[in-house]
Amino acid sequence: MGGVPGSLVGDVSVAPGRLPVQLRPPPRHRVRTVVRLRGELASSKAPRVRRRLLRAFARAPSVMEVDLGKVTYLAPEVSGLLLAAAASARRSGACFVITHASPLSQRVLDELGMRRLTDAPLPPGP
Repeated sequence: MGGVPGSLVGDVSVAPGRLPVQLRPPPRHRVRTVVRLRGELASSKAPRVRRRLLRAFARAPSVMEVDLGKVTYLAPEVSGLLLAAAASARRSGACFVITHASPLSQRVLDELGMRRLTDAPLPPGP
């Protein structure tokens, strides 16, 4: 592996007397990422919801919004995913907000203690 001292070969620094350092582009930061969920979110839909939340977190948003405006049923398994997402957002320094939750969804989320983990009060649905 040749190269001129102090130059870059690939993405590793080869400067003499220095440890190789991986160069990575800065993470993408979006101001706000919105995940809009809809329909009956039964336990069978939990894997799909989990994938959507993971894709949203991959964008490294500073605010993660989950819109429940078109959700007609919220299963406990999916509610648990929202709870885990809120906790993950808090650990990463991002804000986590749930919007347009129906009264039934709000009650389920309240029972899980979601109000403590969201960065804005759960507003009433449409």
